[in-house]
Amino acid sequence: MAAAAEAAPGAAGSPGTRSDRLRRLAVQFAKFLVVGGISFTVDYGIFLLLHTVLGVPYVIASTVSFSLSLVLNYVLTLKYVFVAQPGRSVAKEFAIYVGLNIVALGLNQLILLLSVELLGVWPEVGKLIATAVVLVYNFIARKMLIERPRPRERAAAAERAAASTTQEGSDA
Repeated sequence: MAAAAEAAPGAAGSPGTRSDRLRRLAVQFAKFLVVGGISFTVDYGIFLLLHTVLGVPYVIASTVSFSLSLVLNYVLTLKYVFVAQPGRSVAKEFAIYVGLNIVALGLNQLILLLSVELLGVWPEVGKLIATAVVLVYNFIARKMLIERPRPRERAAAAERAAASTTQEGSDA
């Protein structure tokens, strides 16, 4: 019994120790940064093409480039970064994802406008500042959206934790 209790923290579905959770979160965030780097390259590349080469106004260029990179980022984060919950509705999840990204686009555009109009930086620099700020929002929002346990799963996890605590107490 004691061996099983010791093995439980590393078992699949078990939360593990705090340091294990922090390590997994750090690895996950690193993967998120790689996928974000790919998406950013697409976003910024399209932005530069539209604004600098084709002369599209920077706010419109940013809206188009951000929107195109949105779908790429969604697919890559689901495939390589976050563990999607079983039985989820992809259509509903994508609709929520788009909603979260409307907020992200609003933040992106606001920071871009403020950077250019109030701080007087070039739009290319303002886009970089906006992207850096929105990165943190995106990680937190997507983690909550994609990995958020459903009510039944939260109840099952609470029952497992209670059973584990009861088991450890009886082994002592």
